[in-house]
Amino acid sequence: MSEEPASKLVEIGFSEYEAKAYVALLRENPATGYQLAKLSGVPRSMIYETLGKLVARGAAMTLRKGDTTQYAPVPPEEFLDQLHREHEELVDALKDDLVGLASPLDLEYVWNFEGHESVMAKAEEMILQAQDTIYLALVPSTFSELRAVLEEAVGRGVRVVIYTTREIDLPGARVVVAHVSEETLGQARGLGLLLSIDGEEVLIGEWLSATQARASWTNSPFLVFITEHHLRTDLYLPRLLSCLGDEALELIQEEDRELFSRALESRVECC
Repeated sequence: MSEEPASKLVEIGFSEYEAKAYVALLRENPATGYQLAKLSGVPRSMIYETLGKLVARGAAMTLRKGDTTQYAPVPPEEFLDQLHREHEELVDALKDDLVGLASPLDLEYVWNFEGHESVMAKAEEMILQAQDTIYLALVPSTFSELRAVLEEAVGRGVRVVIYTTREIDLPGARVVVAHVSEETLGQARGLGLLLSIDGEEVLIGEWLSATQARASWTNSPFLVFITEHHLRTDLYLPRLLSCLGDEALELIQEEDRELFSRALESRVECC
């Protein structure tokens, strides 16, 4: 007798004896307890207790034939559908009970994790959960992996703003292109993803190599604000400085000019 169906029944809460007896009953029925003990491998001393539990579960039924008690299985489609409904109701009720018990979380933390697939899976999850706005800075090579979920977000009315270093095609989204030199890109040291959704959570991803990546996620309002501030202002800096021309050097304090040096070197023409 194949052990696979029995092992799956154990995974959903059957005892080993119950699983073996039910599978045996499906293969040959109706049957007496004595016959099922032989067929299933359940000890004769335990078979009637086991069958009683199957009847109580709604997985088996008793049949009287003279002085003999026989057993038959409830059809698996009927039994499993009922079991599924009961589990859904139980999970829904438990969810309500546990949510009612839980005190509000006032916890700000940073979750660090590694692995390219883990980073992209977290980014996809966040984008799928976004309800209002998505701000995303990324290198163009990362865009293809997120295109599908970003298109879905645009389709459900989420405002999507993408900052990147060359044109990408995402109808319905706003794409802001900052032309950055190869030297500046090299200085970014693999920083390939900045993602903020709904002003509530942020993901910062860094690629160490083509296959290695690490990231940090947080819902800290302070860190979310800093990230969004960077995304929404820093990439406009070269354009603003270009518009100001030489006047920019007069406005920026000497001790701060080093901070602005890259932007000053990469001025673009003011429109």
